[in-house]
Amino acid sequence: MRAHLFIPCLVEDCQPEAAEAVAEVLERLDVEVRHPAGQTCCGQLAYKTGDIKNARRLAARYLDVFAEPGPVVCPSGSCVKMVHTYPELFAPGEPEHARAVDLAARTFEFCAFVVGLPGWADIGARLDIRVCYHGSCQLQGLPGVDAPRELLRGVRGLTLLEAERPDRCCGFGGVFSLQFSAVSEALAEDKCREILALDPDVLVSAEPSCLMNISGRLARLGRPLPALHVAQVLAAGMRKETPSWK
Repeated sequence: MRAHLFIPCLVEDCQPEAAEAVAEVLERLDVEVRHPAGQTCCGQLAYKTGDIKNARRLAARYLDVFAEPGPVVCPSGSCVKMVHTYPELFAPGEPEHARAVDLAARTFEFCAFVVGLPGWADIGARLDIRVCYHGSCQLQGLPGVDAPRELLRGVRGLTLLEAERPDRCCGFGGVFSLQFSAVSEALAEDKCREILALDPDVLVSAEPSCLMNISGRLARLGRPLPALHVAQVLAAGMRKETPSWK
């Protein structure tokens, strides 16, 4: 099988190790990985601020970038949701509408895609570590919402912990954190206190934006934790080594 990697700009710029781990896990499962050139923002920010003109422009670019048939795999639920929104940006009958419907149907969040592959439960991952999993609200409404938990439970030696309200919003929400900064900071602080109460070794999520927001708040509280994408945990477990994550 061949899959095309859709690497969000936030991952490329701030957490490239997560993208590398995604490729490593997929290749272990006999998936031929391609990374189409020309990827930029998927248009999510423009769409959420009401700039439909530029959202359409960026969506049209992505229709060209991922024009080749085959599944598109992305390590961010929020960006996958944006691609699933593309059909709404083009009226039925427009040439782009049919292409948008096609791309949305074959674009998957990384964890959901992996649990649909043969042999995913037997990749041989082992890691003696205490993990606090944050269930991003961005995954709600997407297929395979519990896929990250399934993958983490499959890592031998891993202790999976969840905060009191594991799926509660961390307060980021893209432009929400800028428009309602006080509410955003309060939500993030509540989330951090629930996480720290569990005394985990690392914070793990399937949503890079949540990892950035929570880890930043933890650092400001003077209690920093390594913040890892699920793919990074799986990749380390496959190598059977516990890196000195920072």
